[in-house]
Amino acid sequence: MIVFSLSVLVPAADQADFLSSVGALLEPTRVVPDCIACRLYADIEDPNAFTLVEEWGSQAALDRHLTSSAYKTLVAAIELSARPPTIHFDRVEQRAGIEVIAAARHAQGLLSLTQSRSSSRPC
Repeated sequence: MIVFSLSVLVPAADQADFLSSVGALLEPTRVVPDCIACRLYADIEDPNAFTLVEEWGSQAALDRHLTSSAYKTLVAAIELSARPPTIHFDRVEQRAGIEVIAAARHAQGLLSLTQSRSSSRPC
């Protein structure tokens, strides 16, 4: 899996345009084949900071996205940033869930094996 993240600082005067442009891309991106997730986050500590996170199942799907017309809209929205954006492409080799927390707590004696088994069951 490849995780693409983009962080920008958008002045208050430009935020409506930024949110409108990027917000309109979220759902169409989510339905692209091999798109695992696409989310836009607002920073609660800095009202001008936003982070877009996309997860892709393959490099080919990400490459198609990066050369799409939708991506041109994202590039235009990035230009509203008050400073150069922070962009990362991370390759994730493995993903785990709550069992990692349970194992760590169990290893420290904070959780019995019985509790760790029950905590990983869905409600």
